[in-house]
Amino acid sequence: VFFSPVNFWTWEGRKIHYVVQGEGSPVVLTHGFGASAYHWRYNIPELAKKHKVYAIDFLEFGWSEKAIIEYDAMVVDFLQEIVKEPTVLVGN
Repeated sequence: VFFSPVNFWTWEGRKIHYVVQGEGSPVVLTHGFGASAYHWRYNIPELAKKHKVYAIDFLEFGWSEKAIIEYDAMVVDFLQEIVKEPTVLVGN
């Protein structure tokens, strides 16, 4: 199942949902406007064959908390607190 297990990270007091699968060098996938981590459902299994893949739901999207606030530093904080190593960042 795509969202199993369910992972949450607390950022500035808000629950942020993310998916993590695989082992190896990390790849972080970020979705576009109106999408969610689910947008990457076909890419994650393929990338996870060689990488540790993270897909994050931004605030207000997917399974993350609904909170209208500025969050321009959220991805940087996610990389520092969760990934903790050099990574490839992919956006849509």
